[in-house]
Amino acid sequence: MTSPPHPEAAYEVLSRGVADGVVPGGVAVVVDASGPGTVAVAGVRREGGPSVTADTRYDVASLTKVMATLPSVLRLVADGRLDLDEPLAAHFSNAGWFQTPSLGDATSRQLLAHTSGISNWTPLFAQVSTRATALANVLQARVEAPGRARYTDLGFMLLGALVERLAKCRLDQFARKAVFEPLGLFDTRFGPVQGVPVAATEECGWRGRLLEGEVHDENASVWEGVAGHAGLFSTAHDVAAYASAWLRLDDRLGPATLLRETWGLASEGEGGVRRGLGWLLAHPGVFSGAASSGFGHTGFTGTSLWIDPSAGRASVLLTNRVHPHRSRGGGIAELRRRFHGAAHGWAS
Repeated sequence: MTSPPHPEAAYEVLSRGVADGVVPGGVAVVVDASGPGTVAVAGVRREGGPSVTADTRYDVASLTKVMATLPSVLRLVADGRLDLDEPLAAHFSNAGWFQTPSLGDATSRQLLAHTSGISNWTPLFAQVSTRATALANVLQARVEAPGRARYTDLGFMLLGALVERLAKCRLDQFARKAVFEPLGLFDTRFGPVQGVPVAATEECGWRGRLLEGEVHDENASVWEGVAGHAGLFSTAHDVAAYASAWLRLDDRLGPATLLRETWGLASEGEGGVRRGLGWLLAHPGVFSGAASSGFGHTGFTGTSLWIDPSAGRASVLLTNRVHPHRSRGGGIAELRRRFHGAAHGWAS
């Protein structure tokens, strides 16, 4: 059941979330056929610190997967440099070496759909200290259930490394040249971020400092802040502009047929979770609430994006719900549901 979209009501959800202490601050914007609307702001960048402004950069966490890694992969596919159905061993000969089943048999399509069978997460930051050893570690990840849908950061770490192998440059460099600059996303980049307004994340016990402009994700920090699963910083306006490119099937992202393929059903997991290639699809229980169409993603730091091509509308919510500690943001799921629901006119 839907009602007329109500951006003002969505922005009020953010303001109420700040007032109730769910998040210290945030930015939000709703996108329609005419482009991104006015960016709404609320709260502060850090406790006792300056107010959030429209140009505040947020650590978007796992939105990195769909804003940097996915479009980089699509660009390589569109240019004929990558076949989504080639095994990983075609590019990393030691992937899954001496293991059965072997990670080397997994394809980029499976990594995008989270069906490679490797685990969600491992504490790389407690085991290794360089990008090279981080990659070596992940290339030996055990495959437990190939074909089974299970969300995994490790798969996108491998996709980021694959982009680097084929592009012969780091992911941040390729994404900037192939994605961000062509789309005019000049406030979107991997960290560290300095000299601009940036929202603080956590007081990190491991690193012993408050993180401001430095990637929150511990494993991404081992990848020098540039990883396929996390590390990107952006503004609400840039995320909205990126969403607009998907709404209009911008050919700078790739051919329309390829873009549409990413939001077709690629896997189904426990609890009815439906995924495309990189994207989370509409299903009962999805973070965006009662969405019946469209696709999106969330980030651990408190970010979320939903795009609905059938309605020509998208919604962006960026917060730092992990500030000053990750245990703070227990209400982020409800905040997301209410925000995206109001933005798209879905019944709660």
